[in-house]
Amino acid sequence: MTNENIILNPLPVPTWNSLKMNEASYSGEIPAVSCTPEIKKLPDALKLVQNATLDGIKSSAGELCAFLTGDSVLIESDADASPAVLNYDFSGGKTARLFLHAKENATLPISVVMTGEGTAVLEIKIQADSGSTVDLSIIQAVGDSCDVITDIGCTCEKNATFNLTKLERGGKSEYVAVSVDLFGEHSTFSANSGYRVKTNQSLDMNYVVRHTGRKTESNIFASGILENDSAKLFRGTIDLIKGCAGAKGTENEDILLLGDNQVNQTIPLILCDEEDVEGNHGASIGRLDDNIIFYLGSRGISPEAAEDIIAHAKLDAIISHIPDEEIKTLAHSLISNSEADGGEDA
Repeated sequence: MTNENIILNPLPVPTWNSLKMNEASYSGEIPAVSCTPEIKKLPDALKLVQNATLDGIKSSAGELCAFLTGDSVLIESDADASPAVLNYDFSGGKTARLFLHAKENATLPISVVMTGEGTAVLEIKIQADSGSTVDLSIIQAVGDSCDVITDIGCTCEKNATFNLTKLERGGKSEYVAVSVDLFGEHSTFSANSGYRVKTNQSLDMNYVVRHTGRKTESNIFASGILENDSAKLFRGTIDLIKGCAGAKGTENEDILLLGDNQVNQTIPLILCDEEDVEGNHGASIGRLDDNIIFYLGSRGISPEAAEDIIAHAKLDAIISHIPDEEIKTLAHSLISNSEADGGEDA
């Protein structure tokens, strides 16, 4: 199915639009074929239900929702659980739908790996009941020349926690939408997003957190690398809604430029309709220090390998949040372009 100009990742409140940053437009293919996961690990504490869904969970992906149909998988947890691992193979172009439900005081740790050569569309909706914790890690390892769209939505009740770790290896055009509603008092959301956008690739991200409950807290951290002729747009919205007294929201982004002609755009947006709240944002961008390249060169390491070592170290902090050790190893293997060469300390 080909769809012309689907609007993706709109800002909740449009801003000055001379740079065309309020939303993205996608005119590629939304596959009609459903993708079912390969279950690598499913602990006994987790229950899998085919073709069940969760209702009422918002999205920040824009018009994409109208095109998401087909088979789905629901994973539920009503106790403490060890990590589950699912692998989705999007070869040939597929759409996948995953629903996660952590019941009261339960834990649901899960890692999702996206692979294959083809357009990949993944929808994940999450319900975190009172006192529960959902730890979701997503490793995007789809082919470098493919389009990738990921839509994540979550609702958190009282004292619930949603931790998201997301690693983007790159794609021809990639879109990431994350929507979180902190309804319950003392509910929290933490996001650690790492990306490496390679030559002639683009990445468009839209994170929206709505603080409704009192004393809720959100922390969004993005860290990534832009290589030659790549483009990235990060929209981060913290919405402090009236009644969320004592809420705190923070967003930060750290960007490393490797090469030339990158386009980097960042929109940190804080909306506030409550007095007793705290909202913070910041961003930093820079290139590798020539002294570092010179020092590593003196140890027999080429400039290209030196860049790769630094890039790997930068994303290592993101990978450390993944709960499954095998998936951590996979993530490390994906983020490097080359092996460091030579040098007595290499």
